Amino acid sequence: MITSHSIHFRDAKRMADVPSSSIHLVTTSPPYPMVEMWDDIFSAADPRIRSALDSGDGVLASELMNLLLDRVWTEVERVLVPGGIVCINVGDATRKLGDSFHLYANHARITNAFLGLGLHALPHILWRKQTNKPNKFLGSGMLPPNAYVTLEHEFILVFRKGGLRKFTETERQKRQKSAYFWEERNCWYSDVWTDLKGVAQDLHENESRERSAAFPFELPYRLVSMFSIQGDTVLDPFLGTGTTTLAAMHTGRNSVGYEQD
Repeated sequence: MITSHSIHFRDAKRMADVPSSSIHLVTTSPPYPMVEMWDDIFSAADPRIRSALDSGDGVLASELMNLLLDRVWTEVERVLVPGGIVCINVGDATRKLGDSFHLYANHARITNAFLGLGLHALPHILWRKQTNKPNKFLGSGMLPPNAYVTLEHEFILVFRKGGLRKFTETERQKRQKSAYFWEERNCWYSDVWTDLKGVAQDLHENESRERSAAFPFELPYRLVSMFSIQGDTVLDPFLGTGTTTLAAMHTGRNSVGYEQD
Protein backbone atom coordinates (compact mmCIF):
# COMPACT_ATOMS: atom_id res chain seq x y z
CA MET A 1 0.00 0.00 0.00
CA ILE A 2 1.40 3.38 -1.03
CA THR A 3 -0.49 6.62 -0.59
CA SER A 4 0.58 10.25 -0.95
CA HIS A 5 -1.02 13.57 -0.10
CA SER A 6 -0.30 17.29 -0.16
CA ILE A 7 0.15 19.04 3.18
CA HIS A 8 1.06 22.62 4.04
CA PHE A 9 2.60 23.94 7.23
CA ARG A 10 -0.43 26.06 7.99
CA ASP A 11 -2.75 23.13 7.45
CA ALA A 12 -1.01 20.27 9.24
CA LYS A 13 -4.41 19.04 10.41
CA ARG A 14 -4.81 17.60 6.91
CA MET A 15 -2.78 14.67 8.17
CA ALA A 16 -6.15 13.70 9.61
CA ASP A 17 -6.25 11.47 6.50
CA VAL A 18 -4.08 9.17 8.62
CA PRO A 19 -5.94 7.53 11.53
CA SER A 20 -4.61 7.96 15.05
CA SER A 21 -2.26 5.23 16.27
CA SER A 22 -1.84 3.70 12.81
CA ILE A 23 1.80 4.48 11.93
CA HIS A 24 4.63 2.26 13.14
CA LEU A 25 7.59 4.36 11.97
CA VAL A 26 8.13 7.94 10.84
CA THR A 27 11.26 8.53 8.77
CA THR A 28 11.76 12.00 7.35
CA SER A 29 14.05 14.92 6.69
CA PRO A 30 12.23 18.25 7.04
CA PRO A 31 13.26 21.60 5.56
CA TYR A 32 16.13 22.80 7.74
CA PRO A 33 15.37 26.08 9.53
CA MET A 34 17.86 28.86 8.70
CA VAL A 35 19.27 27.08 5.66
CA GLU A 36 18.84 29.61 2.88
CA MET A 37 17.47 27.24 0.24
CA TRP A 38 14.34 26.80 2.42
CA ASP A 39 13.72 30.51 3.14
CA ASP A 40 11.03 30.97 0.50
CA ILE A 41 9.03 27.91 1.56
CA PHE A 42 9.07 28.90 5.22
CA SER A 43 8.33 32.55 4.44
CA ALA A 44 5.38 31.65 2.23
CA ALA A 45 3.84 29.86 5.21
CA ASP A 46 4.54 32.72 7.64
CA PRO A 47 5.45 36.18 6.22
CA ARG A 48 6.90 37.17 9.59
CA ILE A 49 9.86 34.94 8.77
CA ARG A 50 10.85 37.05 5.77
CA SER A 51 10.53 40.19 7.85
CA ALA A 52 12.74 38.71 10.57
CA LEU A 53 15.38 37.65 8.04
CA ASP A 54 15.36 41.04 6.32
CA SER A 55 15.80 42.79 9.68
CA GLY A 56 18.67 40.49 10.67
CA ASP A 57 16.80 38.80 13.53
CA GLY A 58 17.92 35.24 12.98
CA VAL A 59 16.83 34.05 16.41
CA LEU A 60 13.23 35.07 15.74
CA ALA A 61 13.28 33.70 12.19
CA SER A 62 14.60 30.36 13.45
CA GLU A 63 11.92 30.05 16.11
CA LEU A 64 9.13 30.95 13.68
CA MET A 65 10.38 28.29 11.26
CA ASN A 66 10.47 25.69 14.02
CA LEU A 67 6.96 26.62 15.14
CA LEU A 68 5.79 25.60 11.67
CA LEU A 69 7.56 22.26 12.03
CA ASP A 70 5.99 21.84 15.49
CA ARG A 71 2.56 21.58 13.88
CA VAL A 72 3.73 18.59 11.89
CA TRP A 73 5.42 16.99 14.91
CA THR A 74 2.15 17.23 16.84
CA GLU A 75 0.43 15.21 14.13
CA VAL A 76 3.31 12.75 14.05
CA GLU A 77 2.76 12.04 17.74
CA ARG A 78 -0.97 11.52 17.16
CA VAL A 79 -0.62 9.00 14.35
CA LEU A 80 2.11 6.87 15.96
CA VAL A 81 1.22 3.55 17.55
CA PRO A 82 2.33 2.99 21.16
CA GLY A 83 5.98 1.98 20.92
CA GLY A 84 6.27 3.57 17.46
CA ILE A 85 9.55 5.16 16.40
CA VAL A 86 10.37 8.54 14.85
CA CYS A 87 13.62 9.14 12.94
CA ILE A 88 14.36 12.75 11.96
CA ASN A 89 17.33 13.55 9.72
CA VAL A 90 18.23 17.21 10.27
CA GLY A 91 21.31 19.39 10.20
CA ASP A 92 22.18 22.43 12.22
CA ALA A 93 22.64 25.70 10.32
CA THR A 94 25.35 28.32 10.30
CA ARG A 95 24.46 31.69 8.89
CA LYS A 96 25.52 35.32 8.84
CA LEU A 97 22.81 37.98 9.01
CA GLY A 98 24.16 41.49 8.96
CA ASP A 99 27.36 41.46 11.02
CA SER A 100 26.30 38.52 13.19
CA PHE A 101 27.34 34.90 12.53
CA HIS A 102 25.38 32.22 14.39
CA LEU A 103 24.92 28.50 14.76
CA TYR A 104 21.24 27.55 14.82
CA ALA A 105 20.96 24.23 16.66
CA ASN A 106 18.04 22.67 14.81
CA HIS A 107 18.63 19.25 16.33
CA ALA A 108 18.28 20.63 19.86
CA ARG A 109 15.11 22.57 19.06
CA ILE A 110 13.45 19.54 17.43
CA THR A 111 14.50 17.32 20.33
CA ASN A 112 12.84 19.71 22.77
CA ALA A 113 9.68 19.69 20.64
CA PHE A 114 9.37 15.90 20.78
CA LEU A 115 10.16 15.75 24.48
CA GLY A 116 7.40 18.30 25.00
CA LEU A 117 5.01 15.97 23.17
CA GLY A 118 5.88 13.20 25.61
CA LEU A 119 8.08 11.06 23.38
CA HIS A 120 11.25 9.48 24.72
CA ALA A 121 14.60 10.36 23.17
CA LEU A 122 16.72 7.36 22.14
CA PRO A 123 20.43 7.45 21.19
CA HIS A 124 20.84 9.41 17.98
CA ILE A 125 23.12 8.86 15.01
CA LEU A 126 25.68 11.31 13.66
CA TRP A 127 25.77 11.15 9.87
CA ARG A 128 29.21 12.43 8.97
CA LYS A 129 29.22 14.05 5.53
CA GLN A 130 32.77 15.37 5.35
CA THR A 131 33.75 17.63 2.49
CA ASN A 132 37.13 18.40 0.96
CA LYS A 133 36.06 21.68 -0.65
CA PRO A 134 38.93 24.18 -0.48
CA ASN A 135 36.58 26.93 0.74
CA LYS A 136 34.99 24.91 3.53
CA PHE A 137 36.70 26.82 6.33
CA LEU A 138 34.88 29.91 7.53
CA GLY A 139 36.44 32.96 9.10
CA SER A 140 39.93 34.42 9.12
CA GLY A 141 42.00 31.66 7.61
CA MET A 142 45.07 30.86 9.71
CA LEU A 143 44.60 33.63 12.27
CA PRO A 144 42.90 32.97 15.64
CA PRO A 145 40.37 33.42 17.10
CA ASN A 146 37.76 34.25 14.46
CA ALA A 147 37.73 31.14 12.25
CA TYR A 148 34.81 28.72 12.70
CA VAL A 149 34.66 24.96 12.95
CA THR A 150 32.92 23.61 9.85
CA LEU A 151 29.78 21.50 10.12
CA GLU A 152 30.44 18.16 8.44
CA HIS A 153 27.72 16.09 10.06
CA GLU A 154 23.96 15.88 10.33
CA PHE A 155 21.82 14.26 13.00
CA ILE A 156 19.44 11.34 12.79
CA LEU A 157 17.31 11.92 15.88
CA VAL A 158 15.43 8.91 17.22
CA PHE A 159 12.35 9.02 19.49
CA ARG A 160 9.87 6.44 20.76
CA LYS A 161 6.25 6.92 21.77
CA GLY A 162 5.91 5.29 25.18
CA GLY A 163 7.54 2.00 26.11
CA LEU A 164 8.67 -0.96 24.08
CA ARG A 165 6.31 -1.97 21.30
CA LYS A 166 4.19 -5.07 21.93
CA PHE A 167 3.57 -7.57 19.14
CA THR A 168 0.70 -9.88 18.28
CA GLU A 169 1.46 -13.48 17.35
CA THR A 170 1.16 -12.62 13.65
CA GLU A 171 3.48 -9.65 14.13
CA ARG A 172 6.00 -11.81 15.96
CA GLN A 173 6.17 -14.08 12.93
CA LYS A 174 6.70 -11.06 10.66
CA ARG A 175 9.34 -9.78 13.05
CA GLN A 176 11.28 -13.01 12.60
CA LYS A 177 11.11 -12.60 8.82
CA SER A 178 12.37 -9.01 9.15
CA ALA A 179 15.70 -9.97 10.70
CA TYR A 180 18.85 -8.37 9.28
CA PHE A 181 22.37 -9.76 8.97
CA TRP A 182 24.95 -9.68 11.75
CA GLU A 183 27.21 -7.46 9.63
CA GLU A 184 24.33 -5.03 9.01
CA ARG A 185 23.60 -4.82 12.72
CA ASN A 186 27.22 -3.95 13.52
CA CYS A 187 27.24 -1.18 10.92
CA TRP A 188 23.75 0.23 11.34
CA TYR A 189 23.66 0.43 15.11
CA SER A 190 26.84 2.47 15.37
CA ASP A 191 26.20 6.04 16.55
CA VAL A 192 28.36 7.46 13.73
CA TRP A 193 27.71 6.74 10.04
CA THR A 194 30.63 7.62 7.79
CA ASP A 195 29.90 5.46 4.75
CA LEU A 196 26.91 7.34 3.30
CA LYS A 197 27.36 10.17 0.84
CA GLY A 198 24.88 12.97 0.30
CA VAL A 199 22.79 13.11 -2.86
CA ALA A 200 22.84 16.22 -5.04
CA GLN A 201 19.80 16.43 -7.31
CA ASP A 202 19.05 19.33 -9.62
CA LEU A 203 15.41 20.34 -9.95
CA HIS A 204 15.04 21.43 -13.54
CA GLU A 205 12.52 24.20 -14.27
CA ASN A 206 11.60 24.53 -10.60
CA GLU A 207 10.76 28.03 -9.43
CA SER A 208 11.08 27.45 -5.68
CA ARG A 209 14.68 26.20 -5.45
CA GLU A 210 17.46 24.85 -7.69
CA ARG A 211 18.04 21.48 -6.03
CA SER A 212 16.34 18.95 -3.82
CA ALA A 213 17.63 17.85 -0.42
CA ALA A 214 17.04 14.14 -0.97
CA PHE A 215 18.87 11.78 1.34
CA PRO A 216 20.52 8.69 -0.20
CA PHE A 217 18.34 5.61 -0.52
CA GLU A 218 20.52 3.68 1.94
CA LEU A 219 19.59 6.05 4.79
CA PRO A 220 15.82 5.36 4.92
CA TYR A 221 16.47 1.75 3.92
CA ARG A 222 18.54 1.28 7.06
CA LEU A 223 16.09 3.09 9.32
CA VAL A 224 13.07 1.22 7.97
CA SER A 225 14.91 -2.08 8.41
CA MET A 226 16.08 -1.17 11.93
CA PHE A 227 12.88 0.22 13.40
CA SER A 228 9.94 -1.53 11.71
CA ILE A 229 8.84 -5.00 10.61
CA GLN A 230 7.35 -6.34 7.40
CA GLY A 231 3.76 -5.19 6.93
CA ASP A 232 4.20 -2.06 9.07
CA THR A 233 3.20 1.37 7.78
CA VAL A 234 5.91 4.01 7.42
CA LEU A 235 5.10 7.73 7.23
CA ASP A 236 7.19 10.51 5.70
CA PRO A 237 5.49 13.90 6.25
CA PHE A 238 8.11 15.60 4.01
CA LEU A 239 8.19 13.04 1.22
CA GLY A 240 10.25 15.02 -1.31
CA THR A 241 11.31 12.81 -4.19
CA GLY A 242 9.86 9.73 -2.52
CA THR A 243 13.00 8.00 -1.25
CA THR A 244 11.29 6.81 1.94
CA THR A 245 8.48 5.22 -0.06
CA LEU A 246 11.04 3.43 -2.24
CA ALA A 247 12.78 2.10 0.89
CA ALA A 248 9.44 0.91 2.26
CA MET A 249 8.70 -0.93 -0.99
CA HIS A 250 12.08 -2.65 -0.95
CA THR A 251 11.61 -3.87 2.62
CA GLY A 252 7.98 -5.04 2.42
CA ARG A 253 6.43 -2.16 4.36
CA ASN A 254 3.42 0.02 3.56
CA SER A 255 3.95 3.77 3.26
CA VAL A 256 2.19 7.10 3.47
CA GLY A 257 3.75 10.38 2.37
CA TYR A 258 2.94 14.07 2.27
CA GLU A 259 4.54 16.62 -0.06
CA GLN A 260 3.32 20.06 -1.08
CA ASP A 261 5.58 20.43 -4.15
